[in-house]
Amino acid sequence: MIHYAAIGDSLTSGIGDLFGGGFVPKYSRFIQDTLHSQVVYEKMGVSGARSARILSMVNYDHSVRSILRVADIITITAGGNDLLDAAKAFSYQRDPDVFKQALATSIQNISSVLSVIRQLKSGSKPYLIRMVDLYNPSPSFPESDYWITRFNSRLESFENWNLKVAKVFAAFQGNESELLWLDRFHPNSRGYRVIAEALHKQGYKPLG
Repeated sequence: MIHYAAIGDSLTSGIGDLFGGGFVPKYSRFIQDTLHSQVVYEKMGVSGARSARILSMVNYDHSVRSILRVADIITITAGGNDLLDAAKAFSYQRDPDVFKQALATSIQNISSVLSVIRQLKSGSKPYLIRMVDLYNPSPSFPESDYWITRFNSRLESFENWNLKVAKVFAAFQGNESELLWLDRFHPNSRGYRVIAEALHKQGYKPLG
């Protein structure tokens, strides 16, 4: 049996996929078909959560920590709400420093999340971590591509032998009308399928 723990923001919750549950159950089916083992998943997504909230969850929520300890596969979605807050602030202040600060803070928090997970998993059986990079829901906003690309580049710097980043930015670019939900921010069912496929493409080493 494979234990899969999904932690993060509204993307992990599956907001926008009314009947399909988002990428988590879709990715679970890929895992099951590839590793030929039953998958049990836990969704720990908090809509609107910034990276600081996710760090707090892995630090202080005992149920979250217990689930992560036994997980064979962990997915993380984080950082989107930090940059969204910065975009809102920028629309009033027109100060690019709000993006710089949001980028620095979110990457530091994600780094800390990964450190806590490694501590929880110390000495445990093989496991893998998958993160999801950010797509751009507002390509008409001039600064958005630049800062999202910078964020994604920093996210990729965390990659190692058991941690890979599912790259969805390019898949969504130019296809927003087909892949985004009615709110023009969250993915629809097709969009979440794209995320699940991107996670699947990163393989399953060291599990198989």
